[in-house]
Order: sequence, then C-alpha cells, then structure tokens
Amino acid sequence: MHDDAQGPATGCRCTDAAQAPCADGLSRYRAAVVKGCLPRATAPHCLVRLGLLTPPPDDPEVLVPVSPNVAESELLQPVRELLDAQQDRLRSISSGFSPVHAIYRAARRDSQDWLTAVDGADAVPALLEQAVRDCRTELLTVQPTGERGPYDLTDPALVPPGVTHRALYPHAARTHAAQWRHIQDIERAGGHVRTLHQLTGRLVVCDRTVAHVVEGRGAVEIRHPAVVAHLAAVFDDAWERARPVAEPTAARTREPLIVDEVRRTVMKLLVSGLTDDAIARRLGVSRRTVAGHVATISRELGSQSRAQLGYLIARADPDL
Repeated sequence: MHDDAQGPATGCRCTDAAQAPCADGLSRYRAAVVKGCLPRATAPHCLVRLGLLTPPPDDPEVLVPVSPNVAESELLQPVRELLDAQQDRLRSISSGFSPVHAIYRAARRDSQDWLTAVDGADAVPALLEQAVRDCRTELLTVQPTGERGPYDLTDPALVPPGVTHRALYPHAARTHAAQWRHIQDIERAGGHVRTLHQLTGRLVVCDRTVAHVVEGRGAVEIRHPAVVAHLAAVFDDAWERARPVAEPTAARTREPLIVDEVRRTVMKLLVSGLTDDAIARRLGVSRRTVAGHVATISRELGSQSRAQLGYLIARADPDL
C-alpha cells in the first residue's frame, strides 16, 4: 500500500480490501493516461492505493499515471516474497524428513524380513516340513492339543541326522492311541518326548534361529533373534517342568502321578471359573474326559453344585 493512499474524498467508494479499481477509478485512470496527470484533489482513492497514480517529484498538486505492469509488480512483490519464504520452509521440512523416511522404510523392510505370515492347509505343512529338513543342530516342537496339528511330523525320519529333536505334548497324548504311536515313533528315531498338564501355542523352533508359530490354518515364520530366543527359553522352561514319557515298549497307561497332576490342573481351572469346554481345550482332552474329572472331584468333596464345587476346592487347597 502506498503512503498516499489516504487521498481526498472522490466518487470512489472502494474498500481497502479491493484488489482492482472501481468503475470510476478505471474511467479516471484512462483520463490520466490521456492527459498525463490528474488533479490530486480529485484522484480516486483506489488508483492511489493500488499505485496506478503517483505524485511527480516537481508538482505535489497533481498525480501522474503509472504503468499497470509497474504497479502490479510492486503490489505482488510482498506476496512473492511471502510465497518464496513458504517455499523455503516447505523445502526445509521436506529435507529434514528425508532421513526419517529412510529410517522408516528400512525398519519396515527389516520387520517384513523377520516376520512372514503363511496361510493355507497346504502351504503351512509344506513350510514347516522344509523348515524341519533345514535344521542342522536342534529341533524343538510343541503340540498343545490332543489332536494332530499341521506341524506334527508324520515321519520323524524327516529330522536330519545329528539333529537333536525334543517334543512337548500334553499328558492327554498318553491316552490317545494315534498320538501315543507317534510319540513312540519319535523316540525310536532318536527324539525325546515329554508331556505337561497344559501347553499353550503350537510351536516349531529350528536351531534357535527361526521359529514358526501355528494357529489354525495359518503360521508365522519369525527370524528376529530376540523373539526366537524368547520362544526357545519358554520351551526350555516347559521342558524342565514336563515329565518324560514311558519307554516305547511299556504299556500305554495313565500313570497315577500324571493323573493327579491333570486332576489338580482341572481343579485350578474350575476355581478360575472356566467351563468344561474351555478346560478341555486347555488340556487337549475331550469334554467328556473333563466331565469325568469334575464328577470325581465333586464326589470326593461332596459338592452339590458347580458353584459349591469351586468354593470347596479353594477351601481344600488354598494354593490353587
């Protein structure tokens, strides 16, 4: 805005926010161009404010016209400077975020490298079979339910020679004919099997460098060293608490100690409020088996209802 913008009153009624001269201003500007000047006292305010009229150095009583290009350029200059400053800020922000983008892309790439999801009834067994064949020193496997899972080796001979194979099963596998035969096959092939009252999560760990977590029809292959080490440590802890299976030639029986352990687990889960179905899933047994344990426990404690049974169990064994 020019210093002479505050001129005398004229027919111009433009506001200071107007970006173009009004009709009267255009008419008077044409006259100024034709005559070479206008009396200062009658010059429209918009022409002065927009820089289209300016006082000459030798006559303060008149205003002379200014080329539209010059006036426009003078008005646009601060806008251009503001835009240039904003462009500089845009470039600065973009440049500052360049290393952030690089780190993000690298982290995403690394995370995708150490975690791969596989889905499908055919793809998962093929993936796990190849993982077992690639083992060189140690194979750890967990089958948490009484049913055969997709990573449960149908042929223990798939384990390469010299590889130590340790397998964990629930106690229920001792009373399941097909599982028991499979356990015998594993031990005959040089593997070692133990059982625990309950296990969580299907798992295959090869050489403590790659792990496969299996859920339903899908599996996740994990190669992150810290995550694999954690899963292997979880396996080792469960292995120490588990019980070795009977010799392959021994009869498939329910050892009293294991029966007591299973029953104690059932009692603990009853106190926690789990249903028979939920307990069966935890232990890898049928609902009928759980119902049998519950009936036996109820008779022993003299319980008349499910709610009373939980109370009686908690009173009989506060450690549960």
